Amino acid sequence: MLSHGLKMNDNKTEFIIFGTPIQLNKVECSDVDVGGAAVEKVDIVKNLGVNSDSVMNFDKHISSKIKIAFHNIHNIKKISKYLTRASVERLIHGLVFSHLDYCNSLLYGLPNFQIQRCQKIQNFAARLICGTGYRDHITPVLKNLHWLPTESRIQYKIITLVYKSVSGYAPIYLQTLCNRKTSSYSLRSCDSNELVVPRIKHKTLGGRAFAYVGPALWNSVPREIRESSTLIIFKRIG
Repeated sequence: MLSHGLKMNDNKTEFIIFGTPIQLNKVECSDVDVGGAAVEKVDIVKNLGVNSDSVMNFDKHISSKIKIAFHNIHNIKKISKYLTRASVERLIHGLVFSHLDYCNSLLYGLPNFQIQRCQKIQNFAARLICGTGYRDHITPVLKNLHWLPTESRIQYKIITLVYKSVSGYAPIYLQTLCNRKTSSYSLRSCDSNELVVPRIKHKTLGGRAFAYVGPALWNSVPREIRESSTLIIFKRIG
């Protein structure tokens, strides 16, 4: 920090310990002394607009994004009768999906009820655009709008990050997590642009890490999509 001319603000500095509930129960720590200043331990921290909690279930983060998105949908609904369908859809993308899709790759692997909370907001937005009733099935509505369901949107975001990583467009720290399969033998997997999926000990947390889920999802994508020459083509056929 000194080399960059930075100084820690004692009043705004806090720390958090991540782990499983069992692991956290074994830790007895309330604050840490740093340069004579007591840094308080908290259960939730906010970094780059994401509320991260100790057990990484992102409950508060999801609640915050849903609250903002629902508020914006409610306001759009008030003026929707004065707007064209295309205008309503633009507002939905700008004021709703900008919140739901922000850092949504972090939500991969969460319990289904958490993903469904976001899906309900997407369904509400789709019904508003198409004027569909609440009793009508939502799947045809999403297909009509060419919208992926929430869970698929999360997977799509991760796979896109992997494509950028293997193509050299992503930051180095992501590129180093995506390693192509190599072998001294002539194996089909080595010629199909597949990535090495590392072994994990704990599926609950390790199975949600980009280093694991990125290559795993990438290998599940058809070969012709993985070998797309540009990002635009990749997104179009993906």
